[in-house]
Amino acid sequence: MKKREFDARLRKVGNSYVITVPSIIVARFKLKPKKYITVTIEDE
Repeated sequence: MKKREFDARLRKVGNSYVITVPSIIVARFKLKPKKYITVTIEDE
């Protein structure tokens, strides 16, 4: 399984919080709209 770590800033949009996935990550993993991804959160 390919893995890639990147830093992202969490921001609020309406009543939700979102992160932006860098375009290089989208291209490398061939991500498309509506595709599910896993986000792992670790304490600092």
